[in-house]
Order: sequence, then structure tokens, then C-alpha cells
Amino acid sequence: MMLSNSKENQTIYEINENSFIEIPSNWSKRVNEIGLSNRFILISKYPELWVYMGKHGDHLILSSKGSPLYCSCKGFRMQIEKRTYKGCSHIYALKIAIKSNRFRDLSGKISISDLNKIIEEIMEMDYSSYLREILVKHEIS
Repeated sequence: MMLSNSKENQTIYEINENSFIEIPSNWSKRVNEIGLSNRFILISKYPELWVYMGKHGDHLILSSKGSPLYCSCKGFRMQIEKRTYKGCSHIYALKIAIKSNRFRDLSGKISISDLNKIIEEIMEMDYSSYLREILVKHEIS
């Protein structure tokens, strides 16, 4: 994470691929569980967009070359508001899922309108029933 000052003397934080490298030690067990859970779905390669299908809702994760940059979960937003910038467990777990090939790839199987509907549902309801329909349609479990 990069720190800089703007002309208005405000602090600006830039999140990039090096922002979330070291897992906070107290998150390690949870991150490994999530990373190996097979709950990550790649829904777009360009831009690189993932969904984590969690027990308490779905989360969108924006990534660049396999390095997560943003998660729509409440925990990520709270870290930003607190200015601690640790990220969230989903950010670190996605790296594990990618390295261990524990994710599902829908990126070549859905249209732009499908992608938009999935994003809209998650942003409005924290859950995408449409994504689940697509998973069943393509028999990806």
C-alpha cells in the first residue's frame, strides 16, 4: 500500500498488488479454510473479477494478475474506514485458492449481461441466485 499527500494535505492510500502480502497471524487458520473451500468463482478475466460464495453472503473481489485489490465484504470496508488496511480474509484466501487451483472458472461461459446481473445482485442483496443458476446450468459444482 502506498501513502502519499495531495495538494489539499489529505492522506491518500493506493491499494496495489503488493498491498496484501503478509497474512495477519491471527487470520491464518481462517484464511486457509476459506482458500481451500472451493467457494471462489472466476467470473471475468478482463477485468479480473471473482465471487466468493460465503455462508453469510457473496462477495465480489477485484484482482489484477492474481493479486486481489478489493473485496465487497463488510470486513474489507471496515478495515479501510479504520485506516488499518489489513484487507480481509477473502483477499488472502483468494491467493491460496489460485495457488492450489481450488476455484471454479466461469469466465468463458457467461455473457456480459450475465456478468452485470451477477454483480448487480451481489451489490444489492449480497447474494446472487443467478450465479447459482449458471453453476447448475454448466454443472459446475
